[in-house]
Amino acid sequence: MPTQPERRHSERVPLIRTCPYELSTIHGTETVDLSQGHAFSINVSGQGMLLLMSQAPKTKQLLEVRAPSTTGEQSKLKVAEVRWTSQIQADDEGTMHLVGVRFLFEAPASA
Repeated sequence: MPTQPERRHSERVPLIRTCPYELSTIHGTETVDLSQGHAFSINVSGQGMLLLMSQAPKTKQLLEVRAPSTTGEQSKLKVAEVRWTSQIQADDEGTMHLVGVRFLFEAPASA
């Protein structure tokens, strides 16, 4: 059975934290819808993280997320791209979504 090549370039660290996010959805050329919520980080690396979310964003969709720090520093606001999603059964009545995101850049700190 062939194995999948490892695509990660840094180690993932288990880190379960609440992460506020803002999801951008672009409609046409003039309208952008923003939805806010909270996700749970499952693990994090230097390039991205795995989130547990109640909604399923689309692949390549952008979101701003307060990424937790593995060193105890304050969380950083980062812009990330959704790379993949996977629906999971959460309980008898609902589903949740595992969402893999890749960090694009860190948003500048506000003054």
